[in-house]
Amino acid sequence: MTMEVIIAVDVGSSSVKCNAYSMRPQEEVDAIASHPEAQPQQHHYQQEQQQQQQVPLTSLAQSAKVLRAVRPGTGKVIAVEQIIAAAEDCISNVLSSLQAAYGSHDFVVIAVGFSSFTMNLIGLDEDGQPIGEDATISYACNTREVVEEVERLKRELTQEEQQTLYQRTGTPIHGAYAMPQLRVLYQRHPELAQQIYQWQPLSNLCIARWTGHSPNGMPLSYCEASWTGLLNFRNCTLEPAALALLPSEACRKALPPTVCDVDESLASGLAEKYQAQWPQLSEAAFFLGLGDGAVANIGSKCSVPDRIACTIGTSAAARVCVPLPILPPQEAPEDSLQVPNGLFCYRIDKYQVLLGGALTDGGSAVEWIRNLLNLNDSKEFDACIERVGQSLQSAEETAYNDTVTDSQSGSSNNKNTTTLATVPFLSGERSVGYRSGATGVLFGLTRDTTANDLVQSCLEGVTLRLGAIIERIERVVMRPENPNTDPAAYRPKIIVSGKGLEVNRVWRQMIANCTGLETMLDKSTFGGTCRGIAVLVLSKIQESSASCSFPVEPVGGPGTLKYPPQPRSATYWKQLSDQQESLIEAVSPLYGAGKA
Repeated sequence: MTMEVIIAVDVGSSSVKCNAYSMRPQEEVDAIASHPEAQPQQHHYQQEQQQQQQVPLTSLAQSAKVLRAVRPGTGKVIAVEQIIAAAEDCISNVLSSLQAAYGSHDFVVIAVGFSSFTMNLIGLDEDGQPIGEDATISYACNTREVVEEVERLKRELTQEEQQTLYQRTGTPIHGAYAMPQLRVLYQRHPELAQQIYQWQPLSNLCIARWTGHSPNGMPLSYCEASWTGLLNFRNCTLEPAALALLPSEACRKALPPTVCDVDESLASGLAEKYQAQWPQLSEAAFFLGLGDGAVANIGSKCSVPDRIACTIGTSAAARVCVPLPILPPQEAPEDSLQVPNGLFCYRIDKYQVLLGGALTDGGSAVEWIRNLLNLNDSKEFDACIERVGQSLQSAEETAYNDTVTDSQSGSSNNKNTTTLATVPFLSGERSVGYRSGATGVLFGLTRDTTANDLVQSCLEGVTLRLGAIIERIERVVMRPENPNTDPAAYRPKIIVSGKGLEVNRVWRQMIANCTGLETMLDKSTFGGTCRGIAVLVLSKIQESSASCSFPVEPVGGPGTLKYPPQPRSATYWKQLSDQQESLIEAVSPLYGAGKA
């Protein structure tokens, strides 16, 4: 029997990955390998919302290449051709592994899905060729000229106009989005701007090259369009108020001509160059690109509002999927979903949106302090993390006991609770303050400060910013229908993913203690971004209901690690949160551009 396979390609800011998935459970994959003549069962998951169903996907092969794709600070996309070449190498490696394991006649690739770090846009000439690094923009921009442009935009618009735009696009005015970066490029670099015929994401460049088409004229998926900050996430049209703020008609004309759902403009067939290289992809459908954050949620089994996906890789984010079908403009009220200040809301597909927040520095902040302290030896760093865990437990217990003692004595706690504090804005701030020109801060250093203290403070700093995001998400999703119902029964769970949390037990417990929410590491979701691509592609192939486009997969199965919040930890984390918030407020005027 022939096994149907989905290929998932993920271009991240620091690596490129490719995974192959069978649309069948592991036992059937094993049967195909040993008995190719056996007849398979048919598998279709139910699309009814809240009905849990295991998705029949099995990882068959994977390949990855480490590659820095984004220049820190400027956000410029580095070496586009090298990124595409790395993706091609990973695909070739995966196809070779499949060939070796199953033979040329025992599998067929039916679809290729793609995700990338979002936002990214590459300036192309009339022939569809990238112009160069200077004609690229991405989410990671924090340059002085873009910061100044953000502040200029805020002065041009009233608070009401800013809020209206925020509620339509789901994004604040910030340097991580396309509008201020495009304004700077077209206004301050006109000679470069004149060369740009069209802007396209990396995903479309790859798909066009592999299928033998020009990327110019390709549509942009709702998902990637939403990450630019130019899409009305409610009706899925480019927002007129946002387009009006772009610098010129030439800039507006250079945007991709249409937007559509990820499966509404499928490419197929291979360019002549790739027909001999990848014959297994000759009949595959190439889906439009997706935002890495969206598929990370789906791959982490967080496709419903009571599960918050918390991911720490190079960056960090906390997000939740919320059902919100597209409505025509005249039927899309702006109060259908109020985006809390400090969060974003991106369209995933025609059925759901992604509500949450992101930090540009997550795992990268820990890598920074690790390199600064020369903790390069893995065993030495692991021992440091264990000491941090012990220190945290002691600090949490002390804070709790001090509170109990003060309560029993009737006195207020006037002790100096100041401890080392980190604001991890090494590459600027996104959620929740979106302050222009923000930088990192380390406060509370003394002669007694140790390397362990610095690592602990850095971990706490990132955890607290994620906690601020999760607190805002909870306000939206924790709404029991019966006002007499205990709200605690409706509190969501956190599902963690990303290398930063997969390898660090102490950090997982910190997330639980900081948020007060049960936190899980479901090992079946490892490689969550590629897995999410495959789940979404499978859902589109088997789509049968307009009520929910993604399966609701069970969590907490065998091998899942669970971290309930420790009962005596809340006092310590409340003190830390108050201290960090006060520190951010105090230093904000020093950021140059001021508070957002």
